[in-house]
Amino acid sequence: MKLLLVAPRHEIRKGEDSPLNAFDANVGGYEMSPSTSIATVAALVPETIEVSLCNEATQPLDMDTDADVIGITANVSQAGRAIDIAKAFRSRGKIVVFGGPHVSLAPEIFVDYCDSMMVGELEHMAEEFFSDMVNGTLKPSYTGRQADMRISPTPRWDLYPHEKLVSGVVQSSRGCPFTCNFCDVIQYLGNKQRHKDPAQVIKEIQQLYDLGFSSILIADDNFTANRKVARELLHAIAEWNGAEGRDFVSFQTQMSINMTKHDDMLADCHRAGVLTNFVGIETSDPLALAECDKRPNKGFDLISQCEKSVSAGIKLEPAFIVGFDSDTQASFEMQFRFAMALPAGSARVGPLVAPVATPLFDDMRKQGRLLQDPNSLSGAPPYYTSNFEPAQLSRTELYIGLRWLISKLYHPDNFMIRLENITKLLAPPPWGKLGLEQRVRKPRALNSWLAASAIRESIKLNPAMRGTINDAMALARHRPEISSAISEVIIRYLAIQVNLTKGGMYDPEWAQMDAPPFDTNFTDDRISRLKDWRPMYPQERVAS
Repeated sequence: MKLLLVAPRHEIRKGEDSPLNAFDANVGGYEMSPSTSIATVAALVPETIEVSLCNEATQPLDMDTDADVIGITANVSQAGRAIDIAKAFRSRGKIVVFGGPHVSLAPEIFVDYCDSMMVGELEHMAEEFFSDMVNGTLKPSYTGRQADMRISPTPRWDLYPHEKLVSGVVQSSRGCPFTCNFCDVIQYLGNKQRHKDPAQVIKEIQQLYDLGFSSILIADDNFTANRKVARELLHAIAEWNGAEGRDFVSFQTQMSINMTKHDDMLADCHRAGVLTNFVGIETSDPLALAECDKRPNKGFDLISQCEKSVSAGIKLEPAFIVGFDSDTQASFEMQFRFAMALPAGSARVGPLVAPVATPLFDDMRKQGRLLQDPNSLSGAPPYYTSNFEPAQLSRTELYIGLRWLISKLYHPDNFMIRLENITKLLAPPPWGKLGLEQRVRKPRALNSWLAASAIRESIKLNPAMRGTINDAMALARHRPEISSAISEVIIRYLAIQVNLTKGGMYDPEWAQMDAPPFDTNFTDDRISRLKDWRPMYPQERVAS
């Protein structure tokens, strides 16, 4: 029997599938980091089944495959494409099985398009599931409990087209103890954090090192939520990194900003080479933080804690949210001033969305405020729009304010202000302090090509960017001990700004405005599509 595991491409707007999106989203033929889901499932497949992988972000999907069963994973941004793939394969007589985060959170969306589905985590159900597959007795649905991560196998990266990956990926835990009301991860993976043993993680890191990666993402939901376990793993990584003739590699992960309260944690991250933190800052507004129950961000000065992280050698890539019920038209200017005070080159800014199965979704449903795009199977709104209307903003005002905020933050002059701040604060990497810079693994050829592409595309879109790039690189040369890290910040900014420009979200004219142009008649295809949205549960709205 043959099994093909598919990670569908993400739903994107026409014209946005640039290779540069590898820096920003998993589309365009290259990936920032690979899909752990299909690689982990492949490792659970018994030897009696011949398994192959296809990630549409990096390779074409062969609709004429001779596989007997097609397994499709889907998160919310892949849902529509996943259903299209399922329809196509079932019309060809293939058995189709669904699994993954959005399938587990909203199985009712997928049930009519598959022969079987796996709701939850596979590890404890793998033996029964694959036995039924071989025997031709697949049940319509299986429900897996939260897995003991110590039995989760090493992913089958040998089956993956890793030459098209910017960085490797390892998952050391699942789950997060916090209760942010907009987070669907905890609804799927739970609040109890489960961890792999350090030896397991080091084995997986070694496998990625052997495949040639110089950068590895630790794809945990909240890496340092359990400080004791995190420190044990960090000590193991520090002992591995650069030892026994290996070159040094760098790591990135997701951590709450409250980890900066612990000097020992910052020191351990730095010593291990965990030098980038993708962090949910969201907002500086105490009302909004209380509204979404963002407990890790409450009770201390976010700006000083971010500065403390960078001073400890750990760069930040913060995410911000607008569109809370407490937000007003003035909130966008407040967010801009706040973001400009942070030592961070690139900022992820998006609207508050109510994902299915979250407390926020339930609240919006009870209030009759959920909306849906009639043309979307997944129920998720297009990028940069929300699926409900904030209390004090229209959805059009939210979009205009967001577009202005993104334009302001990604204007070259404002980026340079933040880059200067980073350059003043950032501590050298651990190997720099040891005088071992020559032992750092060189970036993969793909990474270098994408960096060159980011520079080339940026100048092509705006020739004046050549001066900004020269000034930015001069800053990097000013502190040679951190020049590589500063160069990474510059390239990431350029790549994301190029994507935002092509996608219509960066507007240089708006970037010159002091406030969002709420009083204009501006429109684009996203605003036009908002008019087609309808209540998600109209019968409940009437009943209430």
